Amino acid sequence: MAKQQAEGSNRLSVFFLKKHGYFDKDLSWKSGTITWTYGYSENKSSIGITMRRDNWNTLDERTFIKLNYTHTDHWSGEKADMNFDIELTDTPCRYGGKRYWFICPLSKNGQYCGKRVGVIYGIGKWFGCRHCGNIAYQSQFEGGSFRVGSVCEPDVEKAYNEVKTQYYKGKPTRRYKRYLRLRNKMDNSWLRMTARFGNII
Repeated sequence: MAKQQAEGSNRLSVFFLKKHGYFDKDLSWKSGTITWTYGYSENKSSIGITMRRDNWNTLDERTFIKLNYTHTDHWSGEKADMNFDIELTDTPCRYGGKRYWFICPLSKNGQYCGKRVGVIYGIGKWFGCRHCGNIAYQSQFEGGSFRVGSVCEPDVEKAYNEVKTQYYKGKPTRRYKRYLRLRNKMDNSWLRMTARFGNII
């Protein structure tokens, strides 16, 4: 299957949601809409988003994003109403607080993915990680140096996968510090770029 280009796909990032208050620790529920505008045509598509926390403020707390939208098949024009949850998980940030991740809900080759990712993409009717959707970044198409800022998501994923131990004697390890540095650059870059790809209301 031919690869889609990530920069041209509908996407939803945890950084975008965080910027707009969806992960405020004092909220057990928040809803809104995200709208994408496409290039010079200015065509638009939208999805409804609801964040909820089950077992809020307990050790069993779980966070979900519910996506609600109508999918129109590109070839047949057939419409399907979509309404499903994507669970999130979190990891501690270096200076306190949490860093949220989507858990990819899709299956590939009959195997549940469950990959922890910062960005999910529109893949047919569904949303999931770029691996399940066979989605590549522009730099992979062109062999160039395209980056969101100075770093791209594969750089961050690779750095995370290289981390064996996060802390040693109470201090972050060298590989974990490198991952945190790249993660921070990526987060800040995504926040600067959100105005290009959509608006949350």
